[in-house]
Amino acid sequence: MLLLLAGTVLPLAAADKNPPWEKPLREGRYLYLDNCSVCHEINRPKKNKFGPSLFGLFQSEKMPLSRAKPTDELVAAKIKNGGVIMPSFRDYLTDEQIEKLIAYIRSRH
Repeated sequence: MLLLLAGTVLPLAAADKNPPWEKPLREGRYLYLDNCSVCHEINRPKKNKFGPSLFGLFQSEKMPLSRAKPTDELVAAKIKNGGVIMPSFRDYLTDEQIEKLIAYIRSRH
């Protein structure tokens, strides 16, 4: 009887907490490391890599190259469509993954 009760309590407790890999900022960090970190710095305001630094992107008045005010929609479009040198990620990242990536970038300031 005790084993049966424990079996019903554990799944309910586990349902309240997402595993670490399902937390949006953590997943966004992993997506950044896997897809963006080669070209973009995110921990320092200075440009130390090929692409512009993403540090404090959403706190700035203008995006590094387009000079437009950074919004989730504009950053998502850049990720999906790429740019002159930046590749398109529309075939590699889902909309949900892009949202988590943007949430992570937004958190870095």
